Amino acid sequence: MFFLTCLTRKGGIRRATRADFIHNGGFHEAVGPLLVIAQCFCLMPVRGILAATPKGLSFRWKCFRTWYCILYILATIADTGLTINMVVKGVLDVRNIEPLIFHANILLASFGFLRLAAKWPQLMRKWQRVERQLPPHQSWRDREALSVRVHKVTFVLITLSLTEHLLSTISAIHFANYCPSRVDPIESYFMTVVSQIFFVFDYSTWLAWYGKILNVLNTFGWSYMDVFLMVIGVGLTSLFEQVQKSLECVKGKVMPESYWTRTRLQYRLICELIEQVDASISGLTMLSFANNLYFVCIQLLKSMNTMPSVAHFVYFYASLSFLLGRTLAVSLYLSEVNDRSRKPLRIIKLIPKEGYHPEVDRLCHEIGMDTIALTGLQYFNVTRGLVLTVAGTIVTYELVLIQFHEDQNLWNCN
Repeated sequence: MFFLTCLTRKGGIRRATRADFIHNGGFHEAVGPLLVIAQCFCLMPVRGILAATPKGLSFRWKCFRTWYCILYILATIADTGLTINMVVKGVLDVRNIEPLIFHANILLASFGFLRLAAKWPQLMRKWQRVERQLPPHQSWRDREALSVRVHKVTFVLITLSLTEHLLSTISAIHFANYCPSRVDPIESYFMTVVSQIFFVFDYSTWLAWYGKILNVLNTFGWSYMDVFLMVIGVGLTSLFEQVQKSLECVKGKVMPESYWTRTRLQYRLICELIEQVDASISGLTMLSFANNLYFVCIQLLKSMNTMPSVAHFVYFYASLSFLLGRTLAVSLYLSEVNDRSRKPLRIIKLIPKEGYHPEVDRLCHEIGMDTIALTGLQYFNVTRGLVLTVAGTIVTYELVLIQFHEDQNLWNCN
């Protein structure tokens, strides 16, 4: 959201004007601030994200944003290698590989966002062409609704993510003071947080801060993937809502066949856009669900251990609640695309007999027969029923893991 100041297209800051509060209702405009945040954390190196239209978007390999992103990926590759070394030389079990899963997930997500950035300008231009074919917004509230919803989702999720990371830092500091590995408490903290680096190298201040900065970037990328997918779900859902509002205005009325022809073409354009979007983000969707499934299982398994301190207790259950809520939110926001795609059937059922045309039958057939949903690399469709499937999978895995569970001392200073 814009307040008293806003970013210019060149990245500077100026005082906001009345024009900054007038929305065109487009997804490109709504998602711009979210991409600004992403680029601050080395993701989505696209130029022109704050341009007035998608025509200003571009992606270039020979660009500071892209090289900044590639440098981050190289640093993450090195950090993942150090994590593999630490994990392999330790005790291998489902809990101890958690750092490796985390780093591998971030690395794959970084590659996924770089690949998406190259496709983003063309994707947003296609999105805008579809928006222009849909029924126009009737009021300024309708035009700003998408931006407001995207900004609310972004603000809530980013705030919760920062809060969770702050609690993690407090917990780590508390642990470093209780079980110091060094005389200096600051050094002890860094030895705990970036242990994979100092498993190989001797302690140094610049390595400690390098590791901490990379840890912050990785943690943000881990949460941002889910935020981004939720925003995509919101954007696609809003397209179906525009068509739905147009249909509700003629509910029960006799409309000419040309109206239903136009509505069917609008519906088909949205479906084609969803297919193109899915082809670009399905890898991230698969990664998000796999990542959330693993960490929910691990966190639930850890909840059986005795919490060694109040700081650990508060951080652990806040983190678990955030993870469960985020997993559920991703599933519901993405499944809403499928839910909204079927809502026009409710209006079609109310068409008077004299207003029924062959085009209405074709539209009804397309809605009823086609499965319009985002997917995880085409392996599964993200529908509302998937939430129950994921919940059942978590319960099944948890029952298996419990059989091998042994209470661990989370306050082990050895």
